[in-house]
Formats: sequence, C-alpha cells, structure tokens
Amino acid sequence: MLENWKLLKVKTIFMSLPFNLLKKRYLNPITKKKFTAFVLDAPDWANIIAINDKNQILLVRQFRFGTDEINLEIPGGCLDKGEDPKKGAQRELREETGFNVDFENLKQIGVVDANPAIQNNKCYTFLAEKISSGEQDLDPDEIIEFEFASQEQVRKYIRNGQITNTYIIAAFHWLALHKELS
Repeated sequence: MLENWKLLKVKTIFMSLPFNLLKKRYLNPITKKKFTAFVLDAPDWANIIAINDKNQILLVRQFRFGTDEINLEIPGGCLDKGEDPKKGAQRELREETGFNVDFENLKQIGVVDANPAIQNNKCYTFLAEKISSGEQDLDPDEIIEFEFASQEQVRKYIRNGQITNTYIIAAFHWLALHKELS
C-alpha cells in the first residue's frame, strides 16, 4: 500500500510573482532515503463559465506572457491570499469583463490540481447563468476583449485548437459533467 512521503524540510529558493520556487526534502517511505523535490508554490486560481440569457458563453481574449500569444479563454485569474474561490471568481468576472453575478447565482462545478508533480495550487471552476453588464476594471498587465459564443462554437474552438489552456478545457469538461447530472 502506498504511503505519503514524509516532508522533512522546506526552503524557499526563489520568490517572485505569481509563484515561489520551493526546495522540499522528503523521506522515501520504502527505501528510507532522502529525496529533494522542487515545487512551484503558486496561488490558487478561479475561472468562471458565464452564460447570458441567450445561452451563450462569455469568452475573453488576452495576451499571455508564457506563450507570447493572444489566447481565447473564459474569465479567471489568481486568487488573492486567503480569498474565497467563489468571491475570487466573482471578482475576476467583474474585473476582466465588467459583467456581474450575484453570489447566490454562482455555483462551483469543479476543481483541478494545476500540475501535482511540480505545483501546489488548484483551479476552481464556477458557473454563472444570470449575469448583468457593467464596466471592466483591468489589472495593469491586462488588455482584454470579450465576446459571446454559442456552446457549439466553443466546442469548435476547442477542436480546432483555438482554445488550448488546460484550465479552460477542464472547465468545459466540468460543465459537460454538470449538465449530465442536472
């Protein structure tokens, strides 16, 4: 039977935004040998599938520094330290698109680990089906355009490789499972 490895020591090697690099020392439960692992200590993330009264999904386009490309996604972003994921999703929706959702109309439909081999954060996915418009409040590193697309168009975007972000593809998986259970 598998056992968790015993964590012996954690040291921050590098600090940056949005992540830190940790050096973690473990004890192998079988061999009793020590092992060093490096982990990206990153904030949790929340994204939101917002659907308007025409049953269209709100998508955002923005430049991503990791790929040096404009990506097609759903609204979402890093949670502030200690921030409730639901409140963070509500905040990100408002900041990135100007759209608002009442707290009681926001439902968590899934959560995934980012990459448990090397990262310690999670991504929460929320569904909002009653949204109202407002004004964007972008972060300094954001220029975001948004559009509404039918659910079939979103599936085409994924099939055609126009939506490639793993968090976003996972979010649409959660949406499909949510619909199966509804």
